Amino acid sequence: LPDGVQSSLCILSCFGASANVSFIETLERALQKNIRDDLDVAVAKGLLDKIGVEYRFSHDRIQEATYNMMEDGTRRLFHFTYGLSLASLSIEEECDGILFIAVNQLNLGGPAIVQDPSQSFTVAGMNLRAGKKAMEMSDFKTASSYMNHGISFLREHHWGEHYDLSLELFELAAKCALSNGDHKRVSLLFEQVLGVAHSFEDKLEITYTYVRSLLTSSCLGEALTKGLYVLNELGIVLSGDLDSLLVETKSMLAEHSDEQLLSLPVMTDRTKLMAMKFLSRTQTCLLHTNPKSQPKATLHMVQYSLQHGMSGLSSFALILYGSFLACLGDIPAGYRYVKIAIRLAEKLNARSNMCEVLALGSQVMGYVEPLQSVNEVIVRSLEYGLAVGSIGNAMLSCSMNIVCAFWSGKHLSLVKSNVDDTLRLMSSHSTLVWILQTLPLYRTVLAMIGNVDDVPIILGSRSDIETEKERKMSETNLHLLKVVHFNKLFVGFMFRRYDEVKQFAVAYDAIASLPFNTILISHCMHVFYGGLINFWIARKTMDVIWFDRGEKAIEKMRSYAECSSWNFQNKLLLLQAEQCFYLEDIESAKRCYDAAILSAQEHKFVHEEALACELAGHFMLESGEGRAALPYFLLAQKKYHEWGACAKEESLGKFIKEQFGRETTTETNIDLSIPAEPDLRKRRAS
Repeated sequence: LPDGVQSSLCILSCFGASANVSFIETLERALQKNIRDDLDVAVAKGLLDKIGVEYRFSHDRIQEATYNMMEDGTRRLFHFTYGLSLASLSIEEECDGILFIAVNQLNLGGPAIVQDPSQSFTVAGMNLRAGKKAMEMSDFKTASSYMNHGISFLREHHWGEHYDLSLELFELAAKCALSNGDHKRVSLLFEQVLGVAHSFEDKLEITYTYVRSLLTSSCLGEALTKGLYVLNELGIVLSGDLDSLLVETKSMLAEHSDEQLLSLPVMTDRTKLMAMKFLSRTQTCLLHTNPKSQPKATLHMVQYSLQHGMSGLSSFALILYGSFLACLGDIPAGYRYVKIAIRLAEKLNARSNMCEVLALGSQVMGYVEPLQSVNEVIVRSLEYGLAVGSIGNAMLSCSMNIVCAFWSGKHLSLVKSNVDDTLRLMSSHSTLVWILQTLPLYRTVLAMIGNVDDVPIILGSRSDIETEKERKMSETNLHLLKVVHFNKLFVGFMFRRYDEVKQFAVAYDAIASLPFNTILISHCMHVFYGGLINFWIARKTMDVIWFDRGEKAIEKMRSYAECSSWNFQNKLLLLQAEQCFYLEDIESAKRCYDAAILSAQEHKFVHEEALACELAGHFMLESGEGRAALPYFLLAQKKYHEWGACAKEESLGKFIKEQFGRETTTETNIDLSIPAEPDLRKRRAS
């Protein structure tokens, strides 16, 4: 082959097995060399195929042989030369596509091929540019590769000679490592910057990333200590009486209408913006470790925003403030601030904060809007989190999505499939804090389905088995401890294991009495099932303490129902039915059970329709109306089947057989005489 043809084939082999004509033209402009004529000769010789507008080696081995004709050092030099030429063209033509190809070529050349020290920093800067572009495209694995390559090109005294470039590369490399779940890399980069940063302010960005890494990997105590230290250095101390802080914050907010809040000046001071970031992560740590103090961080964030200007994190602060108000019982006010917060985030185009804003906002929305529609908001929050590489927040959204799907009555096979995928995703990103939050509900799903062998391996063991490591971690995470105890309590209740339920109820009550100042959708379920359990234990023990707790649950549920009859009417009615059962008010109990069944049916909560039917059956049975009880049990069994709760359906079937001496299937409800579903409407109307 002529030398020119060989040379052009070698050039092509450096870019892979194929290249289209438009790229060849770009390469010709960059190298100022005619390549296509030589490639056409290679096509004629059968070494290349030209398919449409693409040149392709006729076989992979031809490309490999051509590439390996060059010695390693020569190949690296060619890669580097081509990269420099394309890099200049990418700047001249402002083309991101050329930039990525150029930087890939430079990186294939590698730092060892560089002779001119100034080129090292040029290439490091090109990697930084490419990494930023990749981050904008939500490709954090590629971005991480660029940032790490950029660091590899820095020379020995880079912190002294190119401080700003070095600092930015390390900061963004840490962010990308966090997005990819590489917490060791985050720690390594953090330690390096800590030793060379010129000022405390220069340490803030990478320290914030490190705190997020600690939080995500469930090192909550260390994350909190680090966050509080930084806030103290910035002059922010989370002291003062919570009630006084709340009154002060309400007074400051009262000076502004909704529109005025949205029109406040924007926060621009970098240090103040960093203070908001650390306040945001500190409140997250406090939610898990010291929930009583968490609102102090929230209120400080709101006040700081009102004093120094609004930012994306101000929308997060207003979401938390609304959640706090909802926890205090003022759900309408909380919902108002959620709506303001979302509008603020949209106005400021705060994409990096939108994930948390929508995720936590959805939890307040769940007390006002139909629960089934709230899932759409959570899915949007997940999309934002993944797009900006905020993996911790994305996993928060995943966890909330699962909770909402389960409690809205979505078919359990779909819920399980969702959790399987979510746990694997969480595991791949090492988001331990959210894995631990998700596993208790996952085991509840498995318990309701029954006989499930297909479960992911998480934390080195089957995800359906609680490990000693989990138990130890829950001891220092009060929020997690509450979740664990409630799910065990729920499963025991659903399978009518009274002794187990009573034991867990005592332990759970001690945790539930602790203040939790961020409202979650799961909290209303704690109230609902806790109330049902309290009335059950009260009937068994005739202990008025349990009855009083049940009545408190009714009052709480009544306040919820005033904000959303769709979500809470059926729950309130079922609690009232159990209350009447305890009080032996038979006729009122019948009306409430039937109304609860009908309300659950109307509002599409099939799992709660099943539960209401089952509890009505137990009421009838214990009231001496066995004939009336059977149709309720059969209807309950049918609805559990529709929910996908196979184990619960089977358990109830065994109970029916023991009590009534008959085999059952999900179709036996067709023989019902009373109360067939239309009769429920007649009874409630009467």
